[in-house]
Amino acid sequence: MSSIEERKENDLKVDFIIDQAAGTDKNAVEYLTLLSQALRTIDDIYDEFEIVTQNELLAVVEILFVRLPSNKFYQENRECLFSQHVSMWNAWEISNVLYRGDDLDRIYAHVLRDYVNEILPVVALITQGHAKMKEINSLIRPLFKKELEQ
Repeated sequence: MSSIEERKENDLKVDFIIDQAAGTDKNAVEYLTLLSQALRTIDDIYDEFEIVTQNELLAVVEILFVRLPSNKFYQENRECLFSQHVSMWNAWEISNVLYRGDDLDRIYAHVLRDYVNEILPVVALITQGHAKMKEINSLIRPLFKKELEQ
């Protein structure tokens, strides 16, 4: 679980990498920002990081049921993005299970929890091409790397 200071630093990293991955595509920026907001709140609920208000929960419902499906970037790339959503969900779900396991399971959990970041190179590929995908792929590793939790 992140401290308030770590969270603020992470938010700056997320904003930076969203801009890099989406480039000038405002719909892609909106898509990644919405996805990030929803995932943060869902993770807060799961981790019981802080009290999530009714309005924050309703905002996630709106993002997932209205804003993401109506986002132009998502609509134009739904087939590719939906498969990533399924993979992100599966990785996040099993990471939470593995986190309660032995030391090796916890290492796998540590890696799988960040699978959500794999959407960023995909968006970069769609918006800016192969070279940008490779650049974003290289950026996300050190940007979000954390020590193993004890």
